Amino acid sequence: MASPESGGRIVLHVDMDAFYAAVEIRENPDLEGKPVVVGADPRKHPRGVVLTASYEARQYGVRSAMSCVEAARRCPQLVFVPPHFELYGRVSGEIMDTLRTFADRLQPSGIEEGYLDVTTRSGGNYARAEELAREIKAAIRTQHRLTCSVGIAPTKAVAKIASDIQKPDGLTVVLREAVATFLAPISVRKILGVGPKTAERLKELGIESIADVQEYNREDLVELLGAYGEYLHDVAMGRDAEEVVEPSGPPESISTEMTFPKDLDAYDEVWPELEGLAKSLHEQLLQEKYAYRTVTLKAKYANFEIHTRSKSLKIHTTDLEPILILSQTMLKEVLASGRKVRLVGVRLSNLLERAAPQTTLAKWTTVTGPLTES
Repeated sequence: MASPESGGRIVLHVDMDAFYAAVEIRENPDLEGKPVVVGADPRKHPRGVVLTASYEARQYGVRSAMSCVEAARRCPQLVFVPPHFELYGRVSGEIMDTLRTFADRLQPSGIEEGYLDVTTRSGGNYARAEELAREIKAAIRTQHRLTCSVGIAPTKAVAKIASDIQKPDGLTVVLREAVATFLAPISVRKILGVGPKTAERLKELGIESIADVQEYNREDLVELLGAYGEYLHDVAMGRDAEEVVEPSGPPESISTEMTFPKDLDAYDEVWPELEGLAKSLHEQLLQEKYAYRTVTLKAKYANFEIHTRSKSLKIHTTDLEPILILSQTMLKEVLASGRKVRLVGVRLSNLLERAAPQTTLAKWTTVTGPLTES
């Protein structure tokens, strides 16, 4: 779907700043200005991982997915706050309701971010789009007492990269004619979907910056990387045409995952992190008003081999307990081999619009039969 006659669409990407930590600081003003980490206090739970760090903590090199022990070593005055996933889910839903009032179409892309197509509302005019972005930032600040960073661009991919440029509380506008120049010096790692393994492969091809992608022959890139090479080149040139799509009905699945700072093989190291992911995903499920029937565990071993295991329930439910029990069971099976894992994730699928919550074990007992594995 393109645009008013003025030429092309305008997309905003809104990304909340240090969301979990910011919500905790909002709820407890005594934390204001202090280096805050959402995660387990290493003096009590030495194997915890940082979920989010405030910007004061990031000045010491503290970052998400770092062990809490390492975070405390880098910044001894860190304040550790346990996560409150139900709170984050509720606040996220309130923020999305606010964003929806500014958009032609809104596509949430996680608990703390979303894409807004404002082509019609702005009349295809970037000056008006910037005004809308400032209105959004003001609304987030006054209504929710939080800050966000906004990227404005002609494509979703560029808008997402732009929103990360001036964090926190930033606003970056990338005009249509300036896309290639804006992207050129940025690391290819900033393109959605370029993880560590893909980055290694690209580096072997001499590609480290987006400028390297722009200069690479498109046909050669497609030959080497297939459809992903086509996507990569389109993003680098500002040509990707992915639309902002309003959710309509349940998606096939929702998921979340975490890469550990070091490979792990102990259950009591991995489970607290997987439990946190499961609770966060459950809040997303409730926020988006879905029920699920299938829980899938994803594990990436130290050699990058990926395995998944799934279990399905008799009926759909919105309950958290089955997610935790099934994830725990499947994790024990994955770790039984003694192999170290570098990533774990959980996915909920077979989704339906929210059904009445099921509250007894008998009602969601798992379907008998073997685990599915791939």
